[in-house]
Amino acid sequence: MNLKEFSVQVALCPLSILNRMFSSYRLLFIVSLLLVGNAQAAKGQLLQDYVNNLVTFKADFIQTQPDESTFTENRSQGQMELSRPGRLIWQYQQPSEQKIVVDSENLWVYDLDLDQVSVRPIKDIKNEIPLSWLLYNEPIEQKYDIIESSSRNGMNWFNLTPKSPTFFQSIDVGMKNGEMVEVWMYQGIDNITKVKFKNIESNKVIPLQRFQFEVPAGIDLIGQPK
Repeated sequence: MNLKEFSVQVALCPLSILNRMFSSYRLLFIVSLLLVGNAQAAKGQLLQDYVNNLVTFKADFIQTQPDESTFTENRSQGQMELSRPGRLIWQYQQPSEQKIVVDSENLWVYDLDLDQVSVRPIKDIKNEIPLSWLLYNEPIEQKYDIIESSSRNGMNWFNLTPKSPTFFQSIDVGMKNGEMVEVWMYQGIDNITKVKFKNIESNKVIPLQRFQFEVPAGIDLIGQPK
């Protein structure tokens, strides 16, 4: 049936039938919107379920980031340990040593090359921590819009876009076999920090004492802990 024939039939159709017809179309449209919304929520729930079931996470990492001044790529590596909620160790070993510790109340940064430690209360910078969506017992969708992207490199990807401005424009999380294996953090289209995890250990016991930080003797302290 072409558009002209359809228009003629509509013109000849009784008003009551037309009302029922378009009411049915409206109902189908509303149902389809609900199904799409539920599907998106279900996709976001996959990532949320992973976070809810995660107690500890330990892994080696390789981090790459473009160097805009030299048009090259900076590469670093180290280890990380996480204990939910609110505790994190992020330790760079190469090319230079730096240790970042979140002890649930403060964020400590120990730069071994500078013999310097800086500290800030978490409440002042919580939203700026790239792994805050993973670190705390808060629904991800509370602060991020979640979109499940198409699969690539054998991984399922989730894009997290902050609902309020943060240091990063968005974050991609790559999942494989139910485990987080990559995190990409976007500061811009051409400025992406990529972190790949390997030798992953999930939900193994990590003593909480590991996340306590003491300023080494003779090291300058910048800032005031809570």
